[in-house]
Amino acid sequence: MFLMVWTECHEGEGGKAEYEDHWLPYDTYQEAVNNYDKLVDMEEVYSASICQVIESTDYEGVRPEDGEV
Repeated sequence: MFLMVWTECHEGEGGKAEYEDHWLPYDTYQEAVNNYDKLVDMEEVYSASICQVIESTDYEGVRPEDGEV
């Protein structure tokens, strides 16, 4: 399980920057990379990352003691 997380920056009231966070889950690293490559070309994307779930209440994570991180 991998998460692609990103922040978009948009112009708000009075020209002030407004930031908006987003995330999408992916079953494979390759799926995440394919979409990450498209995402980082978008002008409004301020930052982006691909993360692996270590521990979660929503997804099956990978714990360090499992030796898979």
